Amino acid sequence: MRHVDLRRAAVFHAVAAAGGIAAASPRLGKSPPAVHHDLKAFEREMGRPLFDRVGRGLRLTAAGQALFETVGRALDEVERTRERLSRADPALRPLRLAVVSAFGRYRLAPRLYAGLPADRPIELVFGAHEAVLSAVATGAVDLGVTYRPVVAAPVQSAPVAREELVLAVPIGMAIPEDLADLSRTTFATYDEYEFVFGRWFETVFGAQPDALRRLDHAGEIEEAMESCAAGRGAIIAPLDLVSSAGWRDRVRIVRPAGRPLCFNALHLLGLGAALASPDADTIRSLLAQTGDGENP
Repeated sequence: MRHVDLRRAAVFHAVAAAGGIAAASPRLGKSPPAVHHDLKAFEREMGRPLFDRVGRGLRLTAAGQALFETVGRALDEVERTRERLSRADPALRPLRLAVVSAFGRYRLAPRLYAGLPADRPIELVFGAHEAVLSAVATGAVDLGVTYRPVVAAPVQSAPVAREELVLAVPIGMAIPEDLADLSRTTFATYDEYEFVFGRWFETVFGAQPDALRRLDHAGEIEEAMESCAAGRGAIIAPLDLVSSAGWRDRVRIVRPAGRPLCFNALHLLGLGAALASPDADTIRSLLAQTGDGENP
């Protein structure tokens, strides 16, 4: 069964409503090229043209008009369902949440299980950024927490916490002190490591190393941590993960002297007004217990 990308459907709806890509771009918080890319991808999904170009604007084809009305009804239904659920007794419905893996497992999940009433059901899903975003956009969960802001309607985001990103090396490995050392160091990597590694290097050194020697790569960050702990390479990862019980005695955290610390913002995601819901307030409260909720 083929599934429609609801984010691209929302982009299509916004462009049709605005009458063009340039007019829709500010409303979506995306650049015109990005909007154009999503629009062409959505047309390919539908298998037919949805717009005719008229001067500098766009006009819906017959198929586009029918789809515009259908997508509009779907977005309205998502919002009505969200409002209905937000008015329901929270104790009678589960908290459905998707969270990026390391942050979810090592900081948020323990606080959720300890902080929510014992009879409140929790449905918790872990994944990479795109999986979290998709779960929120399709309504599979009510809220998400991820490390990137989202500006594509209908999903909204707001900073909710931050985490420190650190360099960790196996016990016994020489401590790298500068970019030249790091260019000679072997690393264990994981899916989406480019974002984490890139942010750490830019924040701490203001530049990227000349080369990155990747030895092991794993889909999940926990497996990459096992590679590091086994002495096979260094890693850049969230402090919550590196300092957890499974690895804190097997790796060494390195904070280069005289260099700034690296913090990464975590963002709460939701559809419509979900970010103002009681569940969103609960998550903010749990993360603020030790100052985690402050903006970076």
